[in-house]
Amino acid sequence: MSLRETQTTIADWIRAPEGIAKALAEDSSPDLAKAKLATLIRSDETLEARARLEIYANAYFYRLLGVLSEDYEALRNLVGEEHFHDLVTSYLLVEPSRHPSLRYAGARLPGFIASHAAAEGIRERAPWAAELASFEWTRVDVFDIEDGEVLVRDALAALAPEAFGALTLRLAPWAVLRSFEHPVDDLWRAGTRDEEPPIGVGDGPVHMLVWRRAERVRHRRLEALESLALRRVEEQTTFAALCEWAATQVDENEAPALAAGWLERWLADGLLPASALSS
Repeated sequence: MSLRETQTTIADWIRAPEGIAKALAEDSSPDLAKAKLATLIRSDETLEARARLEIYANAYFYRLLGVLSEDYEALRNLVGEEHFHDLVTSYLLVEPSRHPSLRYAGARLPGFIASHAAAEGIRERAPWAAELASFEWTRVDVFDIEDGEVLVRDALAALAPEAFGALTLRLAPWAVLRSFEHPVDDLWRAGTRDEEPPIGVGDGPVHMLVWRRAERVRHRRLEALESLALRRVEEQTTFAALCEWAATQVDENEAPALAAGWLERWLADGLLPASALSS
């Protein structure tokens, strides 16, 4: 057996979702699998080969559990350690880690909670769990997005007045818009501060902006109109077009000030890339 085959075989045993004993028993050639184990892992009077390998298998599971506990801190705290342990166990049985990096181990957990039969119990206990998980994973994703220069107010001040309307507005890659039916921001705050979850969740829609600045992930809830405005920026627009659109939503005399206020806030938050000026 080559080194690669040896590594793959041992890795498959360690990652077997229902344990090494069952993996050996359900192998297409159980006797051959047991003989292979005896060849690859040494038994002695202290510990047999299977028990020795199970030490690594248990360590692997708890490493994954630890990673998911960090990525989904609020969810874990709100549903409780025991229920979260059971959730992760069910999840890994259905969705074992497929990527060399543990960074992606929890990527499919929100979808698993939302739709898989094995997660029905958590959905009944916490109807908001899938959306909270989705929100937490969005925060994980945003943290890893590549950095870029942000558009700053001083750069805009240098623009000629007649050029301002043609300013290209687009949302930076490190800023993400999401909408939910549950107040995920309130749930996240409760879960990360050891507080009780809010009562009456599920009134929706809740529009959220999640972004990273200065190596820190931030989020804030958006009013419906600002959310729609940022959706237009996400698709790329100009400041003049944004003002024209705002005039269809509010009194046309208020629209320029409203759009200017949005732009001021987006600059302060660091949501617009500096490359907008070169468009």
